[in-house]
Amino acid sequence: MYVVILALLSAAGGWLAWKRNPMYSAASTLRTILVIALLVGGFVLAVVAVENLTKDRSAGVTIAASIAVVIVGTLAMIFGIQAVSTPKAAKLVTALPPDAKLLDFHRQKVYRWAKILGGIVAVFAVPGLLIPGDIKYVPLSVAGLALFLTIILLPVMYVTSRNLDRSLTALEHDPWVHWQYPPAQWQDWVTVQADRAKAVPLNFSWNSTWKKLALPFVGIAVGVIFFSPGPLWAKSLYVIGCCGAIIGLVAWSAREERRAPDKLRARLLASAPEVYFGHDGIFGDSEYTTWLSLNIYLLSATIDERPPRSLLFKFEKVIPGGYSNQIVQVARSVLIPAGAEPDIARLQRELSARCPKARIALA
Repeated sequence: MYVVILALLSAAGGWLAWKRNPMYSAASTLRTILVIALLVGGFVLAVVAVENLTKDRSAGVTIAASIAVVIVGTLAMIFGIQAVSTPKAAKLVTALPPDAKLLDFHRQKVYRWAKILGGIVAVFAVPGLLIPGDIKYVPLSVAGLALFLTIILLPVMYVTSRNLDRSLTALEHDPWVHWQYPPAQWQDWVTVQADRAKAVPLNFSWNSTWKKLALPFVGIAVGVIFFSPGPLWAKSLYVIGCCGAIIGLVAWSAREERRAPDKLRARLLASAPEVYFGHDGIFGDSEYTTWLSLNIYLLSATIDERPPRSLLFKFEKVIPGGYSNQIVQVARSVLIPAGAEPDIARLQRELSARCPKARIALA
């Protein structure tokens, strides 16, 4: 019952987040639900078929076949749901001219994750193969889970990143507007951005955080000490470890928030002093943000009159969680170069057509 409640809460959170999306429509939602139902039904039938076909085979063959159908079925469901749930307006431009060289901006991140996940598998698999006795199954189980996640996540990450790279390549090849800045002007802009980030009040405060953590800590302690088996000293160590890990994560998040202005300065200084606007999105400051997608979409585009004048783009972003989705607003500022009035007028026209539900007030 507990799992069902959490699943319903997750579905409700996803529904509310999707309903806020400017591309939402009842027809597309119904079509997506029907396709998902068909995919789930096909997956269940495939699992049952494999079990029936391998019931007279050896245990090794049965396990291998079951793992294979789960992997293939999971990937098929993920890619199928992505394809049917992405509205036509949000589909990226992936067709490239013959002379365009495909960028690997997003896939570089996938390569780094592949190294990390591969390292995790190796760290736990090697001891599991060397340790004698039943204790070896503990690291082997962790290695097996990490390997399974690697097999599922990396193809999805790679395909998604490759589509983004193709879209970014098309954007740079044929942009609406392309601005480049002199080094001195870019340096001044970096300083302005970092100073503005420092002026933003911090969200984190230990005084308020302790109040939020007190109830979860009490819940963990009561659940483990009174309802879990084992000696009191072991349960106490477990509670201390869990609470300590949560405090460590909170402290790390607070540290990252304090370091945000310095990290922003470093990222901007390492970025090329230019920005691209095009059909799919905006690329600059080493970030590519699409105008319309399932998890991020443009809310408004306005002029920020604070010197130096800039364009201010506000997006709404959906951050998936375990059983809920967090909706946050993301702002991107773009320095306006001299003589950019014709370009701004074009951005007004193009964005008004591309994002009809967003507030476009550039002219």
